[in-house]
Amino acid sequence: MNHSTSSNDPANTPSRSAAEEPSVATESSNVASDNAAAAVARYQEQLESINARCDVLAAKDQLLGKIRVGLFLAAIVFWLLGYASNDVPSARWIGWIAFALFFVVATLNEPIRDAIAEMKRHRSVFERLIARLNRDWNALATKRLTSLLASVELHGHRREVAGDLDLLGRASLFHLVSMAATTPGIRTLAQWLSGPSIAETAAERAKAVDALAPMRDQRIRFYTLARDVGESTGDPEQFTRWATGDTWLQKRSWLSSWALISVVLTFVMLGALLLGGAGWLPAMAFRIGLVGLISLIVINLLITTLMLGPAHEIFSIAMANRRMVTDYEEIFSAATWLPVGDDDRGGVLSRIRNRMVDGDRCAVQGMRQLQRVAAAGGLRQSAGTFLLYLPLQAFGLWDVWVLKRLESWQSHFRDQVADWFEALGELEALMSIAALRDEYPTWARATWNQDPATATVKATAIGHPLLPDSARVRNDVQVGPPGTLLLVTGSNMSGKSTMLRSVGLNVALAGAGAPVCAQQFETASIELATSIRVSDDVSEGVSFYMAELKRLKSVVDQARQMAKINDRVCLFLLDEILQGTNSRERQIAVVQVLRHLMDSRSIGAITTHDLELADEPELQSIATTVHFRETIRPDAKGNEQMTFDYQMRQGVSPTTNALRLLEMVGLGDHTPED
Repeated sequence: MNHSTSSNDPANTPSRSAAEEPSVATESSNVASDNAAAAVARYQEQLESINARCDVLAAKDQLLGKIRVGLFLAAIVFWLLGYASNDVPSARWIGWIAFALFFVVATLNEPIRDAIAEMKRHRSVFERLIARLNRDWNALATKRLTSLLASVELHGHRREVAGDLDLLGRASLFHLVSMAATTPGIRTLAQWLSGPSIAETAAERAKAVDALAPMRDQRIRFYTLARDVGESTGDPEQFTRWATGDTWLQKRSWLSSWALISVVLTFVMLGALLLGGAGWLPAMAFRIGLVGLISLIVINLLITTLMLGPAHEIFSIAMANRRMVTDYEEIFSAATWLPVGDDDRGGVLSRIRNRMVDGDRCAVQGMRQLQRVAAAGGLRQSAGTFLLYLPLQAFGLWDVWVLKRLESWQSHFRDQVADWFEALGELEALMSIAALRDEYPTWARATWNQDPATATVKATAIGHPLLPDSARVRNDVQVGPPGTLLLVTGSNMSGKSTMLRSVGLNVALAGAGAPVCAQQFETASIELATSIRVSDDVSEGVSFYMAELKRLKSVVDQARQMAKINDRVCLFLLDEILQGTNSRERQIAVVQVLRHLMDSRSIGAITTHDLELADEPELQSIATTVHFRETIRPDAKGNEQMTFDYQMRQGVSPTTNALRLLEMVGLGDHTPED
């Protein structure tokens, strides 16, 4: 049986009762404008406009569809009349005119359908924007996103931190921030949110975010392009592996030689066939030409069937379809409007733009060249051009010529392709964060203390960013400097665990260059280490207590590792640790764990129900003790009602509620019935 130290889910909207545990805060410090209502209203207005335009276009599409059906039926009827009887010869012409008009209407209908598809893509963008701000986690956590997030490489303790703080799960920080749709963008943003908070890197990202936030129209266009790329059949990671890998055709040079020989033989045999048939050459030339062409077709058919399967796989990777290459070219071209001024030379936006549109062998240049190759390779994919492809392949091994051009492209751009998609991932992550900056203008931009000796996380009016705006309560908090810790006491469900997550989530936001859910927020270069959700593992024979010990060993190891890095500290967040043993041994063990953490110049916070822990002499000298409490009042019917104000106060908690909660669920003390 699995046990967990915490089951809080930010997807559950809290209320001020004993049923749930929302974000902790000092209620008097709430920010009146701390919501994204203006952004939601703006998005909703644009969504309604898109829906109205879709309705108009859909009506036109239906009308033209009916006209097409009518014209086609009219053409059939008049043809039957005209060709069945010579009495009405004009009916044939009317039929042909109706048939011609059918194609004219079909041509007019195509742009309307393209416009409807474009409107639907825009609509999906605004629906996601709104779902983020409404914390509609079910709408945000699609199967594709869930699969990609599960495959993000997080080493060691970072996977545990991501689970403890809801960084990448279903109701997570990723889904609040993300407008990413491409694989590179999703992976990059996930790694930024779950990686270390480095002052210089975060400040550079924040500067880029500030520049992108006001560019609403461009961002919406970019989100739409990203969705087109994300929904295409191509895989950027597979494409990169191909582009940076070995060439296939160069190791089989005889195929290139035979393709050239095939072209020469085709013209020779065709000339012999025509000249022999015209009598300008002996009749034998005609037979030689005919047999030669048939033999050439058979040989090339065998080569196509037996040898060119890998070449077709390369085509599917490098240019799954022309639309995929066009989508890549369009999204890379979006970097042309990046706001790169003199003060950003060498900055993150400048580097992205250089790799995508400005530099030698940039992404746009590469994709435009690949489009031309894709046009040649696309002959075999289109029903309209397949009849042209057949003779080209049969007589000249067209696929070999296309592959030769493709591998020439590969050799030319091999060293740049990985940089292109890395730049795309960075830009998409920044674009996602820029939306959050625009939507929450009152959220603070983090300031950075770069002196590890005085490192703190100090926030004014900090809140839990994953909670709905209407439910969020705020508090002032300080964790650090090294050598000190924050000891949080309080009753069940009073807000202790959520306070830990509020600190951790906002540190993660700051590290990504995002705005933080606070009025003011000072932090340092930090590596997070947590023990909040811990489970036993029956299959591995690991008890709950042993699982806790292993997690704490991981936290201490991380703290010791950070102690060896001069410009970074470890921020530990420990929630109700070592519950799997008796009270006295737990107190001794907790003090020992904290001693290890203090020796490694870490900063952190720990929550506990154990009020006696605050009396430990060793902790009294280093801990700032705070608490959350509940209030019990009778309701209108005289029944006791437990409520929480979620205000953090100084000192040890003066209240407990375990026995009262026992009574509230019907398990209190009672006299057995006779």
